[in-house]
Formats: sequence, C-alpha cells, structure tokens
Amino acid sequence: MEKHIGVVTFPKGLPGFEQLKEYTVQQHNELFGNLISVTDESVAFIIVNPFDFYPDYEFDVPDGLLEEIEITSRDEVNVRCIVTWNSDRNKVTLNLLAPIIINSVKLFGKQIVLQNVPYTTRQLLWVNNTTDSEGGED
Repeated sequence: MEKHIGVVTFPKGLPGFEQLKEYTVQQHNELFGNLISVTDESVAFIIVNPFDFYPDYEFDVPDGLLEEIEITSRDEVNVRCIVTWNSDRNKVTLNLLAPIIINSVKLFGKQIVLQNVPYTTRQLLWVNNTTDSEGGED
C-alpha cells in the first residue's frame, strides 16, 4: 500500500542537506513512509508520525516557523520524525529532538531543533515496559 503524498519544498533544505530543497513523501503503510530528495534519490529518510509511538509527545512551534512555511491553521500541521533503522528491531530509534513540520496544504516543510525538552535524537522507536525509552548504545 504505497501512497505518494506529493513533493514538499523545504525552503532552507534540511540540516546537513541545505542544497536539496524538494522531497517526495511516500507512505508505505500505516506507520512508515519515506522522504526522498527529488534531485538526489540517494538522500532518503524513513519517517513516521511520532504520535503513533509517543502519544504524549509535545513541543511548542515558534510563530516565525509557522509563518515561514505558511501555516495558518492547526489542521495544516503534519509532524514527522526521522527513523534510524537497525537490523535489531530493539535498536531502531526515532529523532524526537528534531521533528519535521510540514504544511499539508501548501506542501512546505522545515525541520526544527527543539530546545529545553527531554527528547533525544535517539529515542527507541519500539517502547515497552522493560525498555528504556531514552535510547542507548549500539
């Protein structure tokens, strides 16, 4: 069930990939999708809706960011986070410190780095009662 969402423009690129401004978003199933550079398909990220894994995830979005990607309504906000895959399912992590905010109507996006939050770049994706949700060593 692959679904092509469209091409999202990141006016300033993504951190580390500032020169790449356009990415296709493809949803592969209910949980996982991909963010793939239009101009360099070797630059691709696995993405998820963080709320599917961390229902209590919350952060403040600076007003300037909303203006930058032309968000005028809460309904236009789509949040995704990048996943770092590992062959060991228990070591797959999620970057909750730097969510990607997408205007789902105008298809503009920006990755932001949160300040003064308890999240890390390596939160464990699959959290259960016996697993530390702060991530860990490889």
